[in-house]
Amino acid sequence: MWRVVLVLFTGMFPTAVQAAVSISEVAWMGSAESANYEWIELHNDGAAIDVTGWHVNDGVNLDITLSGVIAADSYVVLERSSDASAPGSAFMIYTGALVNTGATLSLARVDGSLVDQVSGGEDWENIGGDNVTKETAQYTASGWVTAAATPGRGITTTEIQVAQAKSESASVRKTDGGPLAKPVEVTETKLVLPGITLELAISAPKTVYVNQDITFLSSASGIGDHLIDSLLYEWNFGDGSVSSGSETTHYFTHPGTYAVVLYASFKRQEQIARHTITVLPVALSLTTNSVGDLQINNDSPYELDLSGYRVVGAKEVLLPPRTILLPNQTITLSKKRIGSTDMVLAVYDAQGESVALKLPKQLQTENEIELAYADSAVTFYPVIRDEMPEKSTEFPLAQSVEVSEVTAAPSLSPAGAVPRAGGESWPYYAFGALLVVGTFGVLVAPRPAKPAESAFFTDSK
Repeated sequence: MWRVVLVLFTGMFPTAVQAAVSISEVAWMGSAESANYEWIELHNDGAAIDVTGWHVNDGVNLDITLSGVIAADSYVVLERSSDASAPGSAFMIYTGALVNTGATLSLARVDGSLVDQVSGGEDWENIGGDNVTKETAQYTASGWVTAAATPGRGITTTEIQVAQAKSESASVRKTDGGPLAKPVEVTETKLVLPGITLELAISAPKTVYVNQDITFLSSASGIGDHLIDSLLYEWNFGDGSVSSGSETTHYFTHPGTYAVVLYASFKRQEQIARHTITVLPVALSLTTNSVGDLQINNDSPYELDLSGYRVVGAKEVLLPPRTILLPNQTITLSKKRIGSTDMVLAVYDAQGESVALKLPKQLQTENEIELAYADSAVTFYPVIRDEMPEKSTEFPLAQSVEVSEVTAAPSLSPAGAVPRAGGESWPYYAFGALLVVGTFGVLVAPRPAKPAESAFFTDSK
Protein backbone atom coordinates (compact mmCIF):
# COMPACT_ATOMS: atom_id res chain seq x y z
CA MET A 1 0.00 0.00 0.00
CA TRP A 2 1.38 3.33 -1.10
CA ARG A 3 0.85 6.45 0.94
CA VAL A 4 1.98 9.95 0.11
CA VAL A 5 3.11 11.90 3.13
CA LEU A 6 2.79 15.65 2.63
CA VAL A 7 4.60 18.04 4.89
CA LEU A 8 2.14 20.70 5.91
CA PHE A 9 3.20 24.16 4.83
CA THR A 10 2.36 25.67 8.20
CA GLY A 11 4.84 23.40 9.88
CA MET A 12 7.76 24.59 7.81
CA PHE A 13 8.32 27.65 10.04
CA PRO A 14 8.27 28.21 13.80
CA THR A 15 5.84 31.00 14.66
CA ALA A 16 8.02 33.52 16.46
CA VAL A 17 6.79 36.63 18.16
CA GLN A 18 9.43 39.36 18.36
CA ALA A 19 12.22 37.35 19.96
CA ALA A 20 15.77 36.40 19.09
CA VAL A 21 15.48 32.95 20.75
CA SER A 22 13.95 30.08 18.79
CA ILE A 23 13.70 26.28 18.81
CA SER A 24 16.30 25.17 16.25
CA GLU A 25 16.67 21.38 16.66
CA VAL A 26 14.55 18.59 18.17
CA ALA A 27 15.85 15.09 18.94
CA TRP A 28 12.47 13.55 19.79
CA MET A 29 13.72 10.04 18.84
CA GLY A 30 16.65 9.90 21.28
CA SER A 31 20.01 8.58 20.12
CA ALA A 32 21.57 5.30 19.03
CA GLU A 33 22.80 4.77 22.60
CA SER A 34 19.41 5.22 24.24
CA ALA A 35 15.89 6.22 23.30
CA ASN A 36 15.88 8.30 26.50
CA TYR A 37 18.69 10.51 25.23
CA GLU A 38 16.32 13.18 23.94
CA TRP A 39 17.25 16.84 23.70
CA ILE A 40 16.05 20.21 22.41
CA GLU A 41 18.32 22.91 20.99
CA LEU A 42 17.64 26.68 21.33
CA HIS A 43 19.25 29.34 19.14
CA ASN A 44 19.76 32.97 20.21
CA ASP A 45 20.56 35.04 17.11
CA GLY A 46 20.41 38.34 19.00
CA ALA A 47 22.05 39.91 22.05
CA ALA A 48 22.63 37.96 25.26
CA ILE A 49 19.32 37.33 27.03
CA ASP A 50 18.28 36.07 30.47
CA VAL A 51 15.71 33.28 30.05
CA THR A 52 15.23 32.60 33.75
CA GLY A 53 11.59 31.67 34.34
CA TRP A 54 10.87 30.94 30.67
CA HIS A 55 9.13 27.66 29.82
CA VAL A 56 9.40 25.01 27.11
CA ASN A 57 6.42 22.67 27.01
CA ASP A 58 4.61 20.34 24.61
CA GLY A 59 1.14 20.64 26.08
CA VAL A 60 1.22 16.92 26.96
CA ASN A 61 3.73 15.77 29.58
CA LEU A 62 6.74 18.05 29.13
CA ASP A 63 7.23 21.36 30.93
CA ILE A 64 10.79 22.69 31.29
CA THR A 65 11.49 25.79 33.40
CA LEU A 66 14.61 27.54 32.08
CA SER A 67 17.27 29.29 34.12
CA GLY A 68 20.33 31.27 33.05
CA VAL A 69 21.57 33.54 30.28
CA ILE A 70 21.93 32.52 26.64
CA ALA A 71 24.94 34.27 25.13
CA ALA A 72 24.60 36.36 21.98
CA ASP A 73 24.49 34.43 18.69
CA SER A 74 24.83 31.03 20.33
CA TYR A 75 23.19 27.62 20.62
CA VAL A 76 22.30 25.83 23.88
CA VAL A 77 21.01 22.29 24.47
CA LEU A 78 18.34 21.15 26.92
CA GLU A 79 19.06 17.49 27.68
CA ARG A 80 16.77 14.85 29.14
CA SER A 81 17.80 12.96 32.29
CA SER A 82 21.59 13.47 32.08
CA ASP A 83 24.40 15.39 30.41
CA ALA A 84 25.17 12.25 28.40
CA SER A 85 22.12 12.72 26.19
CA ALA A 86 24.07 14.84 23.70
CA PRO A 87 27.72 15.74 23.05
CA GLY A 88 28.97 18.85 24.82
CA SER A 89 27.77 20.52 28.00
CA ALA A 90 24.05 20.80 28.67
CA PHE A 91 22.49 24.21 29.28
CA MET A 92 19.90 22.44 31.44
CA ILE A 93 18.93 18.90 32.44
CA TYR A 94 15.19 18.22 32.44
CA THR A 95 12.81 15.37 33.18
CA GLY A 96 9.95 14.25 31.02
CA ALA A 97 9.77 12.82 27.52
CA LEU A 98 8.80 13.80 24.01
CA VAL A 99 6.23 11.41 22.57
CA ASN A 100 7.05 9.84 19.22
CA THR A 101 3.52 10.45 17.97
CA GLY A 102 4.18 14.18 17.62
CA ALA A 103 3.50 17.31 19.63
CA THR A 104 3.58 21.10 19.50
CA LEU A 105 6.54 22.68 21.29
CA SER A 106 6.16 26.18 22.71
CA LEU A 107 8.73 28.60 24.15
CA ALA A 108 7.17 31.26 26.41
CA ARG A 109 8.40 34.09 28.61
CA VAL A 110 7.78 34.47 32.34
CA ASP A 111 4.53 36.34 31.68
CA GLY A 112 3.30 33.60 29.37
CA SER A 113 3.79 35.55 26.15
CA LEU A 114 4.80 33.32 23.26
CA VAL A 115 8.38 33.53 21.97
CA ASP A 116 8.43 30.60 19.53
CA GLN A 117 6.22 27.65 18.63
CA VAL A 118 6.86 24.54 16.52
CA SER A 119 3.95 22.40 15.37
CA GLY A 120 5.42 18.93 14.93
CA GLY A 121 2.29 17.38 13.51
CA GLU A 122 1.43 13.69 13.55
CA ASP A 123 4.56 11.56 14.09
CA TRP A 124 6.56 14.81 13.80
CA GLU A 125 5.99 14.77 10.04
CA ASN A 126 5.79 18.58 9.87
CA ILE A 127 9.40 19.10 10.95
CA GLY A 128 11.10 15.74 10.31
CA GLY A 129 13.49 13.50 12.20
CA ASP A 130 14.09 9.75 11.77
CA ASN A 131 13.58 7.18 14.52
CA VAL A 132 15.61 4.60 12.58
CA THR A 133 18.72 6.58 11.61
CA LYS A 134 18.38 8.88 14.66
CA GLU A 135 18.72 11.92 12.44
CA THR A 136 17.13 14.96 14.07
CA ALA A 137 14.73 17.68 12.94
CA GLN A 138 16.68 20.89 12.31
CA TYR A 139 15.50 24.37 11.34
CA THR A 140 17.23 26.13 8.42
CA ALA A 141 16.66 29.30 6.45
CA SER A 142 14.55 27.31 3.97
CA GLY A 143 12.55 25.38 6.56
CA TRP A 144 12.91 22.16 8.57
CA VAL A 145 15.12 19.31 7.37
CA THR A 146 16.10 15.86 8.63
CA ALA A 147 19.87 15.68 9.08
CA ALA A 148 22.65 14.21 11.21
CA ALA A 149 22.49 15.62 14.74
CA THR A 150 24.36 18.88 15.39
CA PRO A 151 23.68 19.65 19.07
CA GLY A 152 24.94 23.03 20.24
CA ARG A 153 26.50 24.28 16.99
CA GLY A 154 23.84 24.68 14.28
CA ILE A 155 23.74 23.03 10.89
CA THR A 156 26.23 23.99 8.16
CA THR A 157 25.49 24.78 4.52
CA THR A 158 27.08 21.51 3.38
CA GLU A 159 25.01 19.51 5.84
CA ILE A 160 21.86 21.26 4.63
CA GLN A 161 22.65 20.38 1.01
CA VAL A 162 23.24 16.73 1.95
CA ALA A 163 19.98 16.59 3.89
CA GLN A 164 18.00 18.15 1.05
CA ALA A 165 19.52 15.77 -1.50
CA LYS A 166 18.55 12.80 0.66
CA SER A 167 15.00 14.07 1.20
CA GLU A 168 14.35 14.43 -2.55
CA SER A 169 14.76 10.70 -3.11
CA ALA A 170 13.98 9.45 0.39
CA SER A 171 12.39 6.05 0.79
CA VAL A 172 11.82 4.16 4.02
CA ARG A 173 10.76 0.64 4.99
CA LYS A 174 7.65 0.22 7.12
CA THR A 175 5.33 -2.64 8.03
CA ASP A 176 1.59 -2.61 7.56
CA GLY A 177 1.02 -4.12 11.03
CA GLY A 178 -0.87 -7.11 9.61
CA PRO A 179 -0.56 -10.72 10.69
CA LEU A 180 2.30 -11.38 8.26
CA ALA A 181 4.01 -8.09 9.03
CA LYS A 182 4.97 -7.73 5.39
CA PRO A 183 7.36 -4.93 4.63
CA VAL A 184 6.07 -2.43 2.13
CA GLU A 185 7.87 0.30 0.24
CA VAL A 186 6.65 3.77 1.19
CA THR A 187 7.83 6.74 -0.81
CA GLU A 188 7.98 9.97 1.18
CA THR A 189 7.28 13.10 -0.86
CA LYS A 190 8.00 16.47 0.76
CA LEU A 191 6.22 19.65 -0.22
CA VAL A 192 8.63 22.07 -1.87
CA LEU A 193 8.66 25.43 -0.10
CA PRO A 194 7.21 28.06 -2.44
CA GLY A 195 9.00 31.31 -2.99
CA ILE A 196 7.91 33.51 -0.11
CA THR A 197 9.29 37.03 -0.36
CA LEU A 198 8.81 39.90 2.02
CA GLU A 199 7.35 42.95 0.30
CA LEU A 200 8.00 46.34 1.86
CA ALA A 201 6.71 49.85 1.15
CA ILE A 202 6.93 53.32 2.73
CA SER A 203 3.94 55.59 3.18
CA ALA A 204 4.92 59.27 3.46
CA PRO A 205 4.33 62.57 1.62
CA LYS A 206 6.53 63.42 -1.35
CA THR A 207 6.78 67.15 -0.63
CA VAL A 208 7.24 68.77 2.79
CA TYR A 209 8.76 71.92 4.29
CA VAL A 210 11.77 72.65 6.45
CA ASN A 211 11.16 71.75 10.14
CA GLN A 212 7.81 70.14 9.36
CA ASP A 213 7.04 66.97 11.37
CA ILE A 214 6.53 64.05 8.97
CA THR A 215 5.08 60.63 9.82
CA PHE A 216 6.66 57.67 8.05
CA LEU A 217 4.72 54.38 7.96
CA SER A 218 5.99 50.98 6.84
CA SER A 219 3.82 48.42 5.06
CA ALA A 220 4.94 44.77 5.05
CA SER A 221 3.24 41.93 3.17
CA GLY A 222 3.93 38.66 1.38
CA ILE A 223 4.71 36.63 4.51
CA GLY A 224 2.76 35.34 7.50
CA ASP A 225 1.36 37.63 10.18
CA HIS A 226 3.65 36.17 12.86
CA LEU A 227 6.72 36.94 10.78
CA ILE A 228 5.45 40.44 10.04
CA ASP A 229 4.96 41.06 13.76
CA SER A 230 8.56 39.97 14.35
CA LEU A 231 10.19 42.26 11.77
CA LEU A 232 12.81 44.74 12.92
CA TYR A 233 12.79 48.11 11.13
CA GLU A 234 15.71 50.49 10.56
CA TRP A 235 15.12 53.94 9.00
CA ASN A 236 17.75 56.13 7.31
CA PHE A 237 16.44 59.59 6.37
CA GLY A 238 19.36 60.56 4.15
CA ASP A 239 20.33 63.58 6.25
CA GLY A 240 22.47 61.74 8.79
CA SER A 241 19.52 60.81 11.02
CA VAL A 242 18.22 57.31 11.75
CA SER A 243 15.29 55.77 13.60
CA SER A 244 13.60 52.42 14.25
CA GLY A 245 10.12 50.94 14.48
CA SER A 246 7.38 50.29 11.97
CA GLU A 247 6.20 53.91 12.36
CA THR A 248 8.31 56.96 13.10
CA THR A 249 8.37 60.77 12.77
CA HIS A 250 11.13 63.05 11.50
CA TYR A 251 11.72 66.60 10.29
CA PHE A 252 14.38 67.99 7.96
CA THR A 253 16.28 71.13 8.95
CA HIS A 254 17.50 72.04 5.47
CA PRO A 255 15.83 72.13 2.05
CA GLY A 256 16.72 69.55 -0.59
CA THR A 257 15.70 66.18 -2.01
CA TYR A 258 16.37 63.18 0.23
CA ALA A 259 16.25 59.39 -0.25
CA VAL A 260 14.60 57.77 2.77
CA VAL A 261 15.63 54.10 3.09
CA LEU A 262 13.82 51.48 5.20
CA TYR A 263 15.37 48.09 6.01
CA ALA A 264 13.22 45.34 7.57
CA SER A 265 14.42 41.89 8.62
CA PHE A 266 13.67 38.80 10.67
CA LYS A 267 15.57 35.54 10.33
CA ARG A 268 15.86 34.79 6.60
CA GLN A 269 13.37 37.48 5.64
CA GLU A 270 14.80 40.88 4.74
CA GLN A 271 13.85 43.68 2.39
CA ILE A 272 14.67 47.31 1.56
CA ALA A 273 12.28 50.07 0.49
CA ARG A 274 13.08 53.61 -0.68
CA HIS A 275 11.10 56.83 -0.74
CA THR A 276 12.17 60.14 -2.31
CA ILE A 277 11.05 63.26 -0.47
CA THR A 278 11.53 66.92 -1.42
CA VAL A 279 11.96 69.47 1.39
CA LEU A 280 11.06 73.06 0.43
CA PRO A 281 12.24 76.21 2.21
CA VAL A 282 9.72 78.45 3.96
CA ALA A 283 9.71 82.03 2.60
CA LEU A 284 7.47 84.30 4.70
CA SER A 285 7.47 88.05 5.28
CA LEU A 286 5.56 90.29 7.68
CA THR A 287 3.97 93.64 6.84
CA THR A 288 1.24 95.86 8.26
CA ASN A 289 -1.62 97.56 6.51
CA SER A 290 -2.81 101.13 6.96
CA VAL A 291 -4.89 100.31 10.05
CA GLY A 292 -2.12 98.40 11.83
CA ASP A 293 -3.20 94.81 11.07
CA LEU A 294 -0.42 92.24 10.69
CA GLN A 295 -0.03 90.55 7.31
CA ILE A 296 1.73 87.19 6.86
CA ASN A 297 2.86 86.92 3.23
CA ASN A 298 3.79 83.73 1.41
CA ASP A 299 6.65 84.77 -0.88
CA SER A 300 7.06 81.22 -2.25
CA PRO A 301 5.81 79.99 -5.64
CA TYR A 302 4.14 77.08 -3.81
CA GLU A 303 1.62 76.77 -1.01
CA LEU A 304 2.81 76.44 2.60
CA ASP A 305 1.38 74.39 5.44
CA LEU A 306 1.57 76.66 8.49
CA SER A 307 -0.03 74.19 10.90
CA GLY A 308 1.33 74.74 14.41
CA TYR A 309 3.16 77.97 13.53
CA ARG A 310 3.19 80.71 16.20
CA VAL A 311 2.89 84.45 15.59
CA VAL A 312 4.42 86.34 18.53
CA GLY A 313 4.03 90.03 19.28
CA ALA A 314 2.20 91.82 22.07
CA LYS A 315 0.02 88.70 21.97
CA GLU A 316 0.65 85.20 20.67
CA VAL A 317 -1.47 83.52 17.99
CA LEU A 318 -1.20 79.78 17.29
CA LEU A 319 -2.16 78.85 13.75
CA PRO A 320 -4.48 75.81 13.81
CA PRO A 321 -3.92 72.48 12.00
CA ARG A 322 -4.40 72.44 8.23
CA THR A 323 -3.61 76.14 7.81
CA ILE A 324 -2.65 76.35 4.13
CA LEU A 325 -1.28 79.60 2.70
CA LEU A 326 -1.46 79.67 -1.09
CA PRO A 327 1.43 80.98 -3.26
CA ASN A 328 1.92 84.77 -3.09
CA GLN A 329 -1.08 85.13 -0.80
CA THR A 330 -1.54 86.72 2.62
CA ILE A 331 -3.07 85.92 5.99
CA THR A 332 -4.17 89.04 7.87
CA LEU A 333 -4.33 89.08 11.68
CA SER A 334 -6.25 92.04 13.08
CA LYS A 335 -4.53 94.50 15.39
CA LYS A 336 -7.02 93.56 18.06
CA ARG A 337 -5.97 89.92 17.85
CA ILE A 338 -2.20 90.36 17.68
CA GLY A 339 -1.91 93.58 19.70
CA SER A 340 0.27 96.55 18.84
CA THR A 341 2.30 96.07 15.69
CA ASP A 342 4.74 98.86 16.62
CA MET A 343 7.13 96.35 18.19
CA VAL A 344 9.19 93.32 17.21
CA LEU A 345 6.94 90.70 15.56
CA ALA A 346 8.03 87.17 14.66
CA VAL A 347 6.70 83.93 13.20
CA TYR A 348 8.03 80.61 14.54
CA ASP A 349 7.62 77.21 12.90
CA ALA A 350 6.59 73.98 14.64
CA GLN A 351 10.18 73.41 15.85
CA GLY A 352 10.48 76.91 17.38
CA GLU A 353 12.71 78.33 14.64
CA SER A 354 12.12 81.94 13.54
CA VAL A 355 11.02 82.09 9.89
CA ALA A 356 9.91 85.75 9.62
CA LEU A 357 10.67 88.94 11.56
CA LYS A 358 9.38 92.52 11.53
CA LEU A 359 11.09 95.36 13.40
CA PRO A 360 9.32 98.52 14.59
CA LYS A 361 9.79 101.69 12.53
CA GLN A 362 12.41 103.19 14.87
CA LEU A 363 14.65 100.13 14.68
CA GLN A 364 14.08 99.88 10.95
CA THR A 365 15.33 103.51 10.49
CA GLU A 366 18.42 102.98 12.65
CA ASN A 367 19.14 99.76 10.84
CA GLU A 368 18.86 101.48 7.46
CA ILE A 369 21.32 104.21 8.59
CA GLU A 370 23.82 101.61 9.79
CA LEU A 371 23.50 99.68 6.55
CA ALA A 372 23.93 102.85 4.46
CA TYR A 373 27.04 103.81 6.45
CA ALA A 374 28.46 100.31 6.06
CA ASP A 375 27.90 100.41 2.32
CA SER A 376 29.46 103.87 1.76
CA ALA A 377 33.04 104.16 0.44
CA VAL A 378 35.12 105.93 3.14
CA THR A 379 38.79 106.54 2.25
CA PHE A 380 41.38 107.33 4.92
CA TYR A 381 44.65 109.16 4.12
CA PRO A 382 47.75 109.65 6.31
CA VAL A 383 48.81 113.15 7.45
CA ILE A 384 52.08 114.16 5.68
CA ARG A 385 54.25 116.73 7.50
CA ASP A 386 56.89 119.06 5.94
CA GLU A 387 59.88 117.64 7.83
CA MET A 388 60.72 115.59 10.83
CA PRO A 389 62.22 117.23 13.97
CA GLU A 390 65.95 116.78 14.66
CA LYS A 391 66.95 113.97 16.96
CA SER A 392 68.23 114.92 20.38
CA THR A 393 70.88 113.18 22.46
CA GLU A 394 69.11 114.24 25.61
CA PHE A 395 65.68 113.02 26.54
CA PRO A 396 63.20 114.75 28.79
CA LEU A 397 61.70 112.92 31.71
CA ALA A 398 58.89 110.56 30.85
CA GLN A 399 55.52 112.10 31.29
CA SER A 400 51.96 111.05 30.69
CA VAL A 401 50.77 111.78 27.20
CA GLU A 402 47.10 111.90 26.39
CA VAL A 403 46.35 110.44 22.96
CA SER A 404 43.53 112.13 21.17
CA GLU A 405 41.04 110.17 19.05
CA VAL A 406 42.31 109.34 15.58
CA THR A 407 40.29 111.00 12.89
CA ALA A 408 40.21 110.51 9.17
CA ALA A 409 42.44 112.86 7.21
CA PRO A 410 40.78 115.02 4.59
CA SER A 411 40.61 113.75 1.03
CA LEU A 412 43.00 114.92 -1.66
CA SER A 413 42.10 118.15 -3.38
CA PRO A 414 41.21 118.07 -7.09
CA ALA A 415 44.75 119.25 -7.91
CA GLY A 416 46.19 116.31 -6.05
CA ALA A 417 47.88 118.40 -3.32
CA VAL A 418 47.88 117.29 0.28
CA PRO A 419 46.92 120.06 2.74
CA ARG A 420 49.87 121.00 4.99
CA ALA A 421 49.66 120.91 8.73
CA GLY A 422 52.29 123.64 9.31
CA GLY A 423 50.20 125.40 11.91
CA GLU A 424 50.70 122.48 14.20
CA SER A 425 54.56 122.21 13.69
CA TRP A 426 55.95 125.28 15.53
CA PRO A 427 56.44 123.52 18.92
CA TYR A 428 58.79 121.07 17.25
CA TYR A 429 60.80 123.89 15.58
CA ALA A 430 61.14 125.79 18.87
CA PHE A 431 62.24 122.70 20.73
CA GLY A 432 64.86 121.89 18.07
CA ALA A 433 66.29 125.42 18.09
CA LEU A 434 66.61 125.37 21.88
CA LEU A 435 68.59 122.15 21.73
CA VAL A 436 70.99 123.55 19.11
CA VAL A 437 71.70 126.74 21.11
CA GLY A 438 72.24 124.85 24.33
CA THR A 439 74.65 122.41 22.75
CA PHE A 440 76.70 125.19 21.10
CA GLY A 441 76.98 127.10 24.41
CA VAL A 442 78.37 124.09 26.18
CA LEU A 443 81.04 123.57 23.54
CA VAL A 444 82.37 127.18 23.33
CA ALA A 445 82.24 128.21 27.01
CA PRO A 446 85.82 128.85 28.62
CA ARG A 447 87.05 126.39 31.26
CA PRO A 448 89.19 127.29 34.43
CA ALA A 449 92.92 126.26 34.35
CA LYS A 450 94.03 123.33 36.49
CA PRO A 451 97.16 123.65 38.83
CA ALA A 452 100.36 121.99 37.58
CA GLU A 453 101.36 118.73 39.16
CA SER A 454 105.04 117.84 39.91
CA ALA A 455 106.44 114.92 38.06
CA PHE A 456 108.59 113.91 41.09
CA PHE A 457 107.86 113.45 44.78
CA THR A 458 110.37 114.71 47.44
CA ASP A 459 110.72 113.65 51.06
CA SER A 460 110.17 116.44 53.58
CA LYS A 461 112.63 116.50 56.46
